[in-house]
Amino acid sequence: MSIFKGKSISRDLTVSLMVMILLVVASTLSWQYMRNSQEMLNEVEGKADEYITRLSDILSVPIWNFDTRTIDQIGTVFAQYDLVNEVRILDPLGKVLFSSVKKDDPDARVFRERDVMYEGEIIGHATVVLSLSEYKRDLGRLVTTNMLALGGVLCVILVATGILLRIYLRRPLEVLLEGVNQVARGDFSFDFSVIQNAELGMIAENFSVMAKEVAAREKQLVEINRQLQGQIRERERVEAALRLSEERYSLVVTATNDGIWDWDLNTDEVYFSPRWKSIIGYQDNEIVNDLDEWQGRMHPADLDRVLRAHEDYLSGVTDQFEVEYRLRHKDGEYRWILGRGICVRDDSGEPYRMAGTHTDITQRKLAERELWETKNTLDNILNSMPSIIVSVDKDARITQWNKTAEEATGILAAEAYSRSFAEVLPGYKMLLTHIKESIATGTNIAMEKEPVTEGERTRYFDIIIYPVVTRGEFSAVVRLDDVTDRFRIEEMMVQTEKMLSVGGLAAGMAHEINNPLGGILQGAQNIRRRVSLDFPANHKAAEEAGCSLESIRTYLENRGIIRFLDGINESGRRAANIVSNMLEFSRRSEARRTSVHLGELIDKTIDLAANDYDLKKKYDFRHIDIVRNYEPSLPQVVCSPQEIEQVLLNLLKNAAQAMAERGEREDPPQIVISTSYERGRARIDVADNGPGMDEETRKRVFEPFFTTKAVGEGTGLGLSVSYFIITTNHDGQFTVDAEVGRGTTFTIQLPLESK
Repeated sequence: MSIFKGKSISRDLTVSLMVMILLVVASTLSWQYMRNSQEMLNEVEGKADEYITRLSDILSVPIWNFDTRTIDQIGTVFAQYDLVNEVRILDPLGKVLFSSVKKDDPDARVFRERDVMYEGEIIGHATVVLSLSEYKRDLGRLVTTNMLALGGVLCVILVATGILLRIYLRRPLEVLLEGVNQVARGDFSFDFSVIQNAELGMIAENFSVMAKEVAAREKQLVEINRQLQGQIRERERVEAALRLSEERYSLVVTATNDGIWDWDLNTDEVYFSPRWKSIIGYQDNEIVNDLDEWQGRMHPADLDRVLRAHEDYLSGVTDQFEVEYRLRHKDGEYRWILGRGICVRDDSGEPYRMAGTHTDITQRKLAERELWETKNTLDNILNSMPSIIVSVDKDARITQWNKTAEEATGILAAEAYSRSFAEVLPGYKMLLTHIKESIATGTNIAMEKEPVTEGERTRYFDIIIYPVVTRGEFSAVVRLDDVTDRFRIEEMMVQTEKMLSVGGLAAGMAHEINNPLGGILQGAQNIRRRVSLDFPANHKAAEEAGCSLESIRTYLENRGIIRFLDGINESGRRAANIVSNMLEFSRRSEARRTSVHLGELIDKTIDLAANDYDLKKKYDFRHIDIVRNYEPSLPQVVCSPQEIEQVLLNLLKNAAQAMAERGEREDPPQIVISTSYERGRARIDVADNGPGMDEETRKRVFEPFFTTKAVGEGTGLGLSVSYFIITTNHDGQFTVDAEVGRGTTFTIQLPLESK
């Protein structure tokens, strides 16, 4: 019978509706999908070009200026763009200046890289990676829209087809179903020729032929059934093996996807995958699947630890098996391995199988070691620096504390970590405001010669505060350099320059003053001689004038003229002494140098000072405790003993005079004289517990004619002359350290040998 006999449902429905409508709709939607996807992809590519161009242009100035904070801020801003998944900024040598990856995105495939230029020179590299995930989501939405449209079309087609099927299929199928049921009951007399539809008519004819053949085949079914039973038993065996294989695969997937091992704990049979063997350099056929292969290749130092971890896991002491160890490679070297696994237990809880993975972590171990060595090197660099290096977080808590900080404070790094900056360094509380300002503004803050009082001593520091950004967290590094010695030396240099300028002036002034001063002293002396009763010529001149010399003498004494002459002589001698001291500024002493023991010289000077007391000026060495602290091993010093003695005597007298200004205090007046050996020089310290002096007085104490004494009690040249004796005549150093209410310490440093 011809297939086209009667009316065909397939031709009427499938060809007419499905082909005509679905092809048109699908073609239209496909063209729209391709056009929209290409436009969106072009938009992503354009944004990638725009971002990399803007980033490389903006970075030129901060990279050129090494402005890491600005680089971090720029990189952070670009990393926050919606399509951007990764931003990397490198210097010309490939060092990472900034790197940010939002997430591990397999769709991050739009890659742009560009050199950062500054005045024609490549100063860095910028990389931007855009993700296509948003692009794919848009395409997904487009596909969904198209599918909904296509679904709508299908619904229309299905509704139309359903109506047609009701007309063309339902009634013939009901007749066909009745005939099939009758055949199924074993009645093969149904007349299928009543079905006139072409397709169903062919089915009906086939059912008629099949019914005739069913009886003949019933006999064959028994034999077929027996054969099927055998096939079922074989399939059950295959399925059991398949379940075993699937169980092994499931265990491996649970652990990892590296080298696979499977261990039957009852029989000690083990399986090593080809990947397991290739990790240690072998082909699959070069190593047998034997437990001894694993244990025999393990590093001896790791074997006991790994076996113990295995036993702990199987016995339930630990809930997972994960251990790192070393296996010998084919080349003889050892590779670091991460072994992980899980076991399968029976109903009683006893393990009978264990499987897991074998992961090569050698590179990670090498990287960890390099990281540790790098950290160790950085720590050594920080600890070797003479500066105090302290880093703090945004809450001003200590995060880094170098060796110099430990030595300066006596606080170990472990004790300082996580404590507040003000608690660990209370003397530097004034830096907290600057630290917060540096973190907030991202700028360096530098302070020079900042005074810090520690106990009884004021020290000076150069301080720099650097802001730091680490993984988005803001912190700061504080560097403290003790410049007290440099500060003192600079003061000495200023003082020396003052002395040199005054020395030149003093030489000229001394010669100019000496001439009229000599006339004044000589004239005053002659006046006294002319009125003296000891010379006959004076009596004769008085008689010639018609009076006696005694009367003239009486008149002069009554009118105070003799007292005025004594005042002129005393003032003239003081002025002559000042001129003599001023001349010391203009020439180096040619005094004879000799080797002396400083202790003996100091003792001699103290003996001289002990005999010098002035109740009117309120000082008396007999009531002052003199403490001697001499270094017994100090070698002799080549110097002018008379000049050093003069300097020491001046210091002792000044200290004794200062004691009168101490006021009422419980501690007795005391002067401590110490000698020591310091950096190739002899050092003398003269310290008193007097009233001390303020900072302004301390800075001017060596200036010529500067004095804090009352008028007539000092010329202000004693310390100036002493300064020149030490620094100019002996190539030494002369410094002072003082604080109000805490006394004064003068320090003299002399070279051991004369130049």
